[in-house]
Amino acid sequence: MKGKRIRWWAILMISISLLIISGCNSDSEPAEGETEGGDDNVSGELRVAHNAQPPTLDPHMTTAGVTSDMSRIAFETLITVDFDYQPIPMLAESVEESDENKVFTFHLREGVTFHNGKEMTSEDVVASMNRWLEYSGVASEAFDDAQFEEIDEYTVVLELEESSSIALDVLASKEQFAAIMPKEIIDEADAEGVNELIGTGPFEFVEWAQDQYVHYTKFDDYQLLDSPADGLGGKKEALVKDIYFDIVPDASTRVAGIQTGEYDIAFAIAFENYEQLAGDPNIYLDPVYLSTMDLLYNKRGGLMEDVKMREAVNTALGIDDILQASFDDQELYLVDSGYMSKDIRHWASDAGNEMYNQNDTEKAKQLFEEAGYDGEEIVIMTTRDYEHYYNASVVISEQLEQIGINTSLEVYDWPTIVDRREDPEAWDLFVNGFPFKSDPTQLLQINPEFAGGIEDPTVKDLLDTIRTSPSQEEAQEYWDELQEYAWTEFLPITKLGTFSSIYAVSNNVEGFTVGQMGPMLWNTSVVE
Repeated sequence: MKGKRIRWWAILMISISLLIISGCNSDSEPAEGETEGGDDNVSGELRVAHNAQPPTLDPHMTTAGVTSDMSRIAFETLITVDFDYQPIPMLAESVEESDENKVFTFHLREGVTFHNGKEMTSEDVVASMNRWLEYSGVASEAFDDAQFEEIDEYTVVLELEESSSIALDVLASKEQFAAIMPKEIIDEADAEGVNELIGTGPFEFVEWAQDQYVHYTKFDDYQLLDSPADGLGGKKEALVKDIYFDIVPDASTRVAGIQTGEYDIAFAIAFENYEQLAGDPNIYLDPVYLSTMDLLYNKRGGLMEDVKMREAVNTALGIDDILQASFDDQELYLVDSGYMSKDIRHWASDAGNEMYNQNDTEKAKQLFEEAGYDGEEIVIMTTRDYEHYYNASVVISEQLEQIGINTSLEVYDWPTIVDRREDPEAWDLFVNGFPFKSDPTQLLQINPEFAGGIEDPTVKDLLDTIRTSPSQEEAQEYWDELQEYAWTEFLPITKLGTFSSIYAVSNNVEGFTVGQMGPMLWNTSVVE
C-alpha cells in the first residue's frame, strides 16, 4: 500500500531540521505551550471526508461504525487487536488468565495520562469497564452479571462464573468499544452519554460542529508504546497537528473533494466511482473487505417461515451473477460462504460450503414443489439508498422469476426499511450488509432479536457452548458445527459474499492504514 511507504527524503529533511532546532534551543527552556519530550515540529492538518454524522462520540453508547472511526484516535482500551485480529494489550501492560479462563487479571501501564492531565489508575478502569458492561449488549451476553474490581492502584480483575473462550475477543471488540475514561467523567455521565470526551489517545477532542466536522488535535503528553504498530495496537504517533472529520454524506461530493485536494482521505467511495478514481494518478484506492452481504429470510411470518422454502430460494441463486451486478469490479468482492472473515483466522470456517452458490434451478423447482408453493407472491424488500443492495435484489428477483416464482420488488428509503424489517407481515426477503465481528456470538445474522429472526434451540445451545468453552480450539469446533447447521438445516440467511469498503487517499498522505478493524489515522502524515 502506498500509504505505508516512507519517503526517505522527507525523513532526511525533517531530521536535519530537528538537529538545527535542537542546537538552537539546547540551553533554553521549553517555549510556552510546549512540553518536555513532545514533538514540537508536528504541524499541518489531515482532512478526512466521512459519509456519516455520528449519533454520539461516546464509544460506550453505540455500535455505529462512524463513532468507532472518529473516536478511536482519542480513546483507548485495556486490550485491542493486532492485524491478525488476535487480542493484545494496550492500556494493560499484561493480562493473566486463569487455567479455566474464568479469572482475568489486568496489570495496567503506569504513567498513562488522560487528556485532562490526570494519570490513569484502576479506579478509572473499573468505572469505565463497568459502565461499558452495562451498555454493551455483547458484553452482557458474554459476561452476565460479572463486574470489574480493583485489586490495587494498577491492577484490576474480571471474574466470571463460567469459563469463557471469547472473553478477550469481546473485550477487544472494535464496535461499541470499551473506552477508558476518567472516573469523574463516568460518574457524571447520564443516559445520553458522557458530558466531556476525555481519553488517553494520541489525539484529543476539540470541537463537534454538527453536520460540518469533528475536530481533534495532537495530545502532547501521549504515552507512546515502544512496540511496532500492529493493528489497533503498538506505537501510535500523532504525525499531524490537527485532524478534521468532515461530514460529507453525498458520495459525489466526497469524490470531487478527494480529486481537488479538499480532502486528504475520503471514506465510503461508491462502487460506481471505483474505475473513475482508479485512473487518477494523484489518488490511490484501498478496498478493504469489511462486510458480508446477505439475503435475510423473514422467519417470523409468511412463506419463509418454512425452512423448505428457504432452502429452495438458496438452491436457485447464482451468486456470481448477483455479486457481479452489485459491485461490477471483481476486486471489490469475494465469493465466500463463511459467516466470519477469513482474515480472523481463529474463527474462519468453510463448514456448510456445499450448500453455497448451488445455482441449481431444477433442484430448486423440486424443492419449491415439495414446500407446497402455489404461485404466492414473494415480497423482496429493498432500497436505492445502497445501490449494491438494490442491484443484488433485482438479480435475485430475476433468478426466481426465471424458474416460475412470483416475486414483488418493493423499494423504500433506508429508514423505512429499518422500520418495516421488524414487521413480520411486511416482507419475505431482503438484502443487507453486516460488518465482520470479532467472534461468532456477536453475529446479528443468527440473533433471534434481529429482523425476521426466531429462537432456534440448537443455535442457542451452540452459542452458549462457544461462550463457555475452556479453550479457543474447542470453541472453534463448536463454531464449525454451528455454521454447518446454519447452512444445512436452519438457513437463517443466504450468505451472498464479502464486499469491500473503499477508501480514497491522496498521494501526499503517508502511513495511512486500514484493515479489518477499520481506519487508523495515527502514524499518518501529510507531505507537502
